[in-house]
Amino acid sequence: MMHSTSAFLTSPSGLGVALRGTAAIGARERGGLSALAMQDGKKIREGWAKIPDAITQTDNSAKRQQNAAMRARQAQADEPEALKQMRLKREAEEREAAAAADAAKRSEDKNFVAGQDAREARLIEEYKKRAAEAGKKGEGEGEGEVQMDIREKLKGMQGSAKRMKVDPDALLHQSELSGQSMRQVDKAVKAFLNRNHAAALGEFVMTYNAEVAERAGKANAFMNGSFRIPTGTLVSIDDTGLEIECTVEQTGFFGNTKTEVETHRVAYPDGVTCTDADTFKTVIMRMLRQCNRLTETASVLDMPDVGSRGWHIPNNLFLNQVPCDPNIRDWFYRDACDAVQVALEDEELLKSTNGRLRMEVVPPELNPEMDTFRVGTMLELVRELGIRIALVQDKRVKICIQGSLGEGIFTGLPLMLSGMRRVLEGMDWQSQPGDMYEGILVNDIINRGTGKIATKGNPDGKIAFAEVGAQHVDPKDDVFIIIAPQSMVGASVYEPLSEMVAAAKGKPVILINPRLQDRPSSGGVMRLMGRAERIAFADSFKDIYHFRLLYKGSTFMFPIKGALRMSCANSPFWTVFQRQVWTEGEGMEAEGYQPVGTFDSEPSPEQITNIIKPVANM
Repeated sequence: MMHSTSAFLTSPSGLGVALRGTAAIGARERGGLSALAMQDGKKIREGWAKIPDAITQTDNSAKRQQNAAMRARQAQADEPEALKQMRLKREAEEREAAAAADAAKRSEDKNFVAGQDAREARLIEEYKKRAAEAGKKGEGEGEGEVQMDIREKLKGMQGSAKRMKVDPDALLHQSELSGQSMRQVDKAVKAFLNRNHAAALGEFVMTYNAEVAERAGKANAFMNGSFRIPTGTLVSIDDTGLEIECTVEQTGFFGNTKTEVETHRVAYPDGVTCTDADTFKTVIMRMLRQCNRLTETASVLDMPDVGSRGWHIPNNLFLNQVPCDPNIRDWFYRDACDAVQVALEDEELLKSTNGRLRMEVVPPELNPEMDTFRVGTMLELVRELGIRIALVQDKRVKICIQGSLGEGIFTGLPLMLSGMRRVLEGMDWQSQPGDMYEGILVNDIINRGTGKIATKGNPDGKIAFAEVGAQHVDPKDDVFIIIAPQSMVGASVYEPLSEMVAAAKGKPVILINPRLQDRPSSGGVMRLMGRAERIAFADSFKDIYHFRLLYKGSTFMFPIKGALRMSCANSPFWTVFQRQVWTEGEGMEAEGYQPVGTFDSEPSPEQITNIIKPVANM
């Protein structure tokens, strides 16, 4: 007959009673113990013994810590006001000391984000407040002056006070076109190419002259390397090609080498006509890339006194200082606006892309993946784009920010877009009566506090605001600007965005810093089904402007190793820049971006590493 084992087991409470009874009997029998016994160095009540957890047979340390924390909170709640103030003052001083120590350490490591660290900002504000109070009370002896100097101290610790300032005039005139004709730069170009690219000129003859290429193919098919053109000399330049005098080396079967000097003509690829210096440089760089001479393209791009400098990144930007100089932000705005204006005027580009355009502008202040992202900077950029398109190109612009995604209680917005629409409407668009852009806004601007209309919209205005979706497409709209569209875990932006693009029917749709990658989640959202269509949709947008910083390995934000830039306005190729730092007079730190290579399309991380690494190790 089976018996239940539960009849022989002592329950946890029964075990506790039994042990307590045993301890109490023992205490009475010994008689020598006082009313309180000792356990782990602490007094306990008579008759109680240390009882382990009945299930695990171990001390419940986590539970004891939780109880201790609860007792500490209760003690703070019952704490006298005088002791509370002393404790708060001590904790504030400890935070100040920790913030100052952290800032000093980052200064030594040169790892900082000037003006953005919240702890340092609080430290500055506290010192300013104390200094102001000290000034009112007349408490001197230099204390207020020392406290007010904390901002300068922090600047010194961060290193920003020892940096060269950017030249505002260089920023303002950097994108100007040179307008040089080939006749004006003919002598300078020939001297430069003959001095620095003689081997490339010889390869041009081997690659782009059909007769020479055929001779070389036949000879090298029989014996590899038997036909070579080691160098060339540029004799003349015209609108359709180059005249190159080259040294031809032919090696016989027994190793004897015959050298001859020949002159050959090399036509520009695809029948391109070069009448100005900028077009000529673009064509020569393309020819160098096709010959796999990527690093030499940087030399041609930086040819002294030849062509425009729109491709150039100005010196002393120091983009890891946030917020950066307003002049630097204005330069980014102009640079991006120039690219958009040129793209919208290129009918062939719009037709080939069906109006789908993309911009990637991600210095630290505009990078949504960094904690240095500033909504104000993003919206200033969008405002400049909208005004440029509306006034210069006389088009109606609709600025769109995606609404909440998801269903039911799972609706929401990405963090960077939360509240952005409200800030966009609250910006100073100078659209009030008597302002510069009076009547430019289509939408009524609502006062969020009172719910009344603050600024009456103009139905014939040029700039409108909306969310992302086909229902927000108006036949009057000419251009759509969509700010940072992105999916969330559990909700995809693909459906409303693709429907809106389809409803635009070929009208320009410009995505700024899009993040259209899938974010798989439960419920079958953004899984394998439909992924090919989503990827194809994201790839259908054409880059018209790209600027991003390059960092070393897996580091983030610091140190900056270089930059990658492309603009259809003044550099329709992808340029990799190497960041260089040097010291000028009085120990002032300066920086610049030197081009190290160009590409026809966006280079891969491996290509960027391969082209920067040799320069970095020089």
